[in-house]
Amino acid sequence: MTTAAAMPRRESNKARTRESILRAAAAKFGAKGIDDTTMDEIAEQAKVSRATLFNYFPNKFDIVATVLAQMDDNFIAKIGNSAALDLPVAARVEHLFTTSGHDLENRWREILPMVGVSAKGWGDEIGGQRFARVRHAFVQLLHDVPEDERMTYAEILASTYIGIAHYWRFEADYALAQHLSAAARTIMRSLK
Repeated sequence: MTTAAAMPRRESNKARTRESILRAAAAKFGAKGIDDTTMDEIAEQAKVSRATLFNYFPNKFDIVATVLAQMDDNFIAKIGNSAALDLPVAARVEHLFTTSGHDLENRWREILPMVGVSAKGWGDEIGGQRFARVRHAFVQLLHDVPEDERMTYAEILASTYIGIAHYWRFEADYALAQHLSAAARTIMRSLK
């Protein structure tokens, strides 16, 4: 992956503008919600013209999809980091669930509107692809689980994680990391 500093100036400026738009969108989505945020507000927050915004993202769905893809990439990287730990599988899973839960709690304003995207229809077109990517990453986390059980555990873990994250958006004082950690321990106890 090429960093903005290693790119030619024009490409570097484009990458910075794109990231500025995405950060502005995430901030606006966190403050107002996705449905109530306008493209003009995103352009204003990003300090770009409306025309520039539309050159990068023709509509709000494209911005939402890109923000979701970044969130997925970050989560999949966390799964990979946990998979690389020299720990028993149950400890790796609990580490992932707990640390990512704390991360989500710390970034709740930015994250919560995105958690509800699929429930509101914004992410229906890409939901299956997103789940498949996360499930595949969980398979990698479970590299020392017997092969004939790996996919089943990956599906259970992915579904549980996503379900708990969705429940979190409905209850203001929900202890996400605590619930994720408890779920990881409960699921992994069944692995013999």
